[in-house]
Formats: sequence, C-alpha cells, structure tokens
Amino acid sequence: MPNIGIVTINYNRPRILDLWLASIDRLRKAVGWFPAVVVSERVDADACADHGVHHIYQENEPVSFKWNTGVQWLMEQGVDYVMIVGSDDIVSNDLMRNIQEAATQGYDVIGVDKLCFYGNVRGRSGLLIPLQQHRMLGVCKTISRSVLEPINGVICPTGRNYGMDALVTKTIAPYVRSTRIVDGLVVDVKSRRNINKLSYWAAKVKHRLPLAHFYIILSKEEKILLDRISSAVS
Repeated sequence: MPNIGIVTINYNRPRILDLWLASIDRLRKAVGWFPAVVVSERVDADACADHGVHHIYQENEPVSFKWNTGVQWLMEQGVDYVMIVGSDDIVSNDLMRNIQEAATQGYDVIGVDKLCFYGNVRGRSGLLIPLQQHRMLGVCKTISRSVLEPINGVICPTGRNYGMDALVTKTIAPYVRSTRIVDGLVVDVKSRRNINKLSYWAAKVKHRLPLAHFYIILSKEEKILLDRISSAVS
C-alpha cells in the first residue's frame, strides 16, 4: 500500500485545529498510521504533539510558503503521496480508503469533486450544504511523489495569501500525466472567522443534506468538538 502523508496549515483557529487533529486520530484507526504535519503558530505545537502529529512553526505571511514547508517535510519522511487538506476539512474514512486504493494504481494526482460546507447562518444552526463541480477541487488533492520531486516539493513558488489551489494546479501541471476523481465525503467546517463564506454558499446553493450524512462519519471526540464550534458561532 502506498504511503500517503497529510499536510495542513493553520492560523489562529485552535478549535478548528483540535477538530482536525481528532479526525486524524479517527483516520489512523480506520486505515492505519500515516505521517501528518501542521505548519502554523507555535501555540499549536502542544496540541499536535498530543495527537502524534508533527508541527512546524512558520510565519503566516505569505501563507502559500507554509504549504511548501509541510510538503517538503513529508517528502523527507519518504511518503509516496502528499494529501493537501485544509485545517477545516474533515475527511471521511471512506474517502481516505478510496484515495489509498487509487494510489495503488499509480495515478499522479487524485482528487474529489464533491464537497460539503457545515456551519451556522443567520441563527440557523447545523446547515450542511453540498457542492459538486465538474472539475477537480483543491480539497484533498493528493499528489504523487513523482510529480513533487521535479519541483523539489515547492508546490507554491509564488508568495500569496489567496488563490493557492490555482497556483498549485499550474505548478504541477507539466508533470501530471494521469488523474483520478474518487468518491467520499469531505466537509469544510466553517467557524466564526469565515462564517460569511458559508452565507455566500447558502445563498448560492439551495439544496441541503441531512446532518446525519456528516455526523455518521465522526468519532465521539469529533462530535463533542464540533458542538463546541457550533455553539461558538450560533
């Protein structure tokens, strides 16, 4: 089985990071241990250590360079693939297994085309808003080592604080020969710092999913942490 490492970055969102770290615990129990790294502020180091996740301190400006640091550390650990995950993205066990299965077939880039947003909008708590696009989303983009080695793990050669998915896609494009889209749920959990973004999607996408679609993938610890986040933004 190819070795997949997960990288995320974080800034000033301790509750969201706690939830993400709990999701890593769940995934490791489901599919086996894998390396994971968080590039963020020094204050996050203890939480990462508690969950067996490597932590690297790096200034937040520019944000894009933090991704390079995490990817390069995972490459030093000898991983075959690097999965890029936002610290507010919660990955289901099924999605992780499907990405692993696709990795055994040697695809250069593996991605998903379905994403859900979770959060509260205008006093309405616990909305689960699905988004599906006919293209590969940046969330959970899993990149082969064969693609990363020619660029020395520098997936973001330009310093910027926005538009990083497009930058990564452009940077790796010359080395990508095969791609695969897999099924499985990933949920972007919105906190107070980006609640307006959920309002945008709530206005744009009218369809809602039952919350059970999200809750069923979570561990007991994740549900407790999610309730705390939801209460803080309601």
